[in-house]
Amino acid sequence: MGLRNLHSLTPWWSATSGVQTYRVRRVALVVVHSVAAGERLLAAARAVEDEPGVQVVFTQPPGPADNRVVDFLAAADALTTPWECAVNERFDLVIAASPTSIGTLRGALLLLPEVSTRGEIVDHNGRRCIPALNGLLRQRADDFDAVVIGLPHDAAVAALRAASPNSGRCATVVGDPTYDHLLGALAHRDAYREQLGIPHDQRLGLVVSTRGPDSLLGRTPALLRRIAMDPPTRSDRLVCHLHPDVWVWHGRRQVLAWAGSVVRTKVRFLRPEQPWQVSAAAADYIVGDHGALTAYAAATGKAVYLASPVSAAIPNSLGEAVVRYGRVLDPAVPLAAQFDWTARPSAPVARRVTSVPGRSADLLRTECLRLLRITNSTRQVTDGR
Repeated sequence: MGLRNLHSLTPWWSATSGVQTYRVRRVALVVVHSVAAGERLLAAARAVEDEPGVQVVFTQPPGPADNRVVDFLAAADALTTPWECAVNERFDLVIAASPTSIGTLRGALLLLPEVSTRGEIVDHNGRRCIPALNGLLRQRADDFDAVVIGLPHDAAVAALRAASPNSGRCATVVGDPTYDHLLGALAHRDAYREQLGIPHDQRLGLVVSTRGPDSLLGRTPALLRRIAMDPPTRSDRLVCHLHPDVWVWHGRRQVLAWAGSVVRTKVRFLRPEQPWQVSAAAADYIVGDHGALTAYAAATGKAVYLASPVSAAIPNSLGEAVVRYGRVLDPAVPLAAQFDWTARPSAPVARRVTSVPGRSADLLRTECLRLLRITNSTRQVTDGR
């Protein structure tokens, strides 16, 4: 089907497409580049999807054919539209986590890029994206549609304004919905442990690895096997969450083959579309690396053990706060002798995760409604839904 035919199609959410049960006044398009980015985007969708007359539609831009986004959106029961149709429509609001490929989309834009533990604003591939943000703004220079860059911390807003005044003028603080989701999950810790089949006298350990050569799997690939063979306590239950891109780049079969039979028998691997917050809330301790999930766990006061020293932690960054908080495991010392956690203040970590903890849902909703030009809403939203 050519672009001309695609352009002539009437979207099924349009008022002219046929008989509608609900009257649609505004349409928001959520652009999901990856499963990891999708979690933040779902939080933004939740902020407005219960607003009467607002239809939320999801799409996947060009990218790896098997990046699990289709499975992620199916698990979320999301209404989707092909990218080829999306680029030929105008939307009231476009929400994305990365500036990649979205310059051709029309409508007000809310960008929600990730801020790494090093304090860098990155795209869905983990690459610094300030140049891409500048390029996107130049591409849209003749448009009248608003552009907002939502960041988790006022320090990130200040850093962007210093690095790029043009992009910085579009930046505002919207909180960290992923962290707020974990905060909400902690209130249901006992229920989650029961759901996972963890009795009161058993400990649950969560091993997390981000992507790339400096991750837990990249730098210390033998650690997972070591924990499986010699857990801190013999009765410990072990769960492992890998960054979704690990599965995408290598494939589930290969990752599990490299893990080995002992690990496959004793460790339960979460699938990318499964909510890791459930296991994190239920866990008694976390073994992680420099990634965001380790930082989130540390910010909530969990016992955090680092697989290896974090190289060149940036002063005053979230990564540095995690290094100061966690305990680095020594490969020459038995694990059982190292898992003797002493409670310590987690506030220095939490302060660097976001400057507005627990407020992301309200802030995202306010920003989305403003961009959608809805001024008479009476609905309220609660974080952690």
